[in-house]
Amino acid sequence: MKKQLTRWLVVVVMAAAVRCEATQIQLPVCKNAFTEPDEQKQGEQVAAKVYDAMPVLKDSDPVAVYVRQLGEKLVNYAPGYAWRYNFHVVASDEINAFALPGGSVFVNLATIQAAESEAQLAGVMGHELSHVVMRHATCNITKQQTRSIWYGLGQIAAQATIGGRLGDIAAQGIGTAAGLDFLRMGRDAEKQADLMGTHILYDAGYDPRGMPQFFEIIQAKYGAGGAQFLSDHPNPGNRTQYVSAEIATLPPRDKQVRTTDAFRRVHDIAMKEKALTAEEVKAGAWKKSGEYQKAPKLD
Repeated sequence: MKKQLTRWLVVVVMAAAVRCEATQIQLPVCKNAFTEPDEQKQGEQVAAKVYDAMPVLKDSDPVAVYVRQLGEKLVNYAPGYAWRYNFHVVASDEINAFALPGGSVFVNLATIQAAESEAQLAGVMGHELSHVVMRHATCNITKQQTRSIWYGLGQIAAQATIGGRLGDIAAQGIGTAAGLDFLRMGRDAEKQADLMGTHILYDAGYDPRGMPQFFEIIQAKYGAGGAQFLSDHPNPGNRTQYVSAEIATLPPRDKQVRTTDAFRRVHDIAMKEKALTAEEVKAGAWKKSGEYQKAPKLD
């Protein structure tokens, strides 16, 4: 039993716990008005709208292919319900990433450009996967809803998980209303995602220090509030310290992956790709260019 992780994972909105035999991580279970199939279906509908509001790289783009392959590797170590995970890259110059209920994970191009190793990028993605695993978004809606459940889920993409200026723009494009800031991930949820993400990273064979390293890099470069990722993923306090303490509880390994040749190649490609500003996204010229992915057809 990984006691420290379990202790933090059970502190917020849980009424019971289920056992994940694959990773031996105890998952918190909150009161949730969504069944897993409903959450999957509604989350996919919201994800489809993201393509209309944000410039998502085509699935054939080499950066998108790499991120999808990295995500599929990490999913093998994500506990809990078998969501239909999928991974995409948004051509944005904001350092950020977000995950929608049901398993759609979007990584901004600037995040890939800022990462210095595959372990760091995998740490960001493991963090987002953890929000999906623990169903943080729909737990928050269920706990704090002021309107119908389905109305609430329709707001998540733009106002809760995308965040930043792009979130405001996406809200306009998706047709959502304002005033749902309470759906943003709180510090307890962020801490839970940090700790579970650390275990996903470790179980996948990566150096788990990649996660705190990425936070440190962007904070050193942009300051505590200078990068949108730090604003939308609030520091619960002593983030590096508690993640490092969790890492110290993990069995030592002779070899842990820090980076790969594939990451180096894709990073070079990503540095040359166009990352749009929020103003360019809002202007909408990219929608007519034919350079970006169209929304997938839903079943």
